[in-house]
Amino acid sequence: MAISNHLKLVSESYGKHLLFTLKLSLHLLLLCAVSITHGLIPWVFSGQVSHGLKNIISTLEARTKIKE
Repeated sequence: MAISNHLKLVSESYGKHLLFTLKLSLHLLLLCAVSITHGLIPWVFSGQVSHGLKNIISTLEARTKIKE
């Protein structure tokens, strides 16, 4: 089963993986709202999306290194 293989690959239980992806999704949704707001009002949230995406990338890279 593909799900089982993926969970083994990332060394996580279903629940732990689900919790991580839900947190990641919420963070991305918030960054989306910030980005739209910044597009409409450029002087608001300047640099927040870039900073947020860098944090997400760092988190994902760290998880990949731990799993390897």
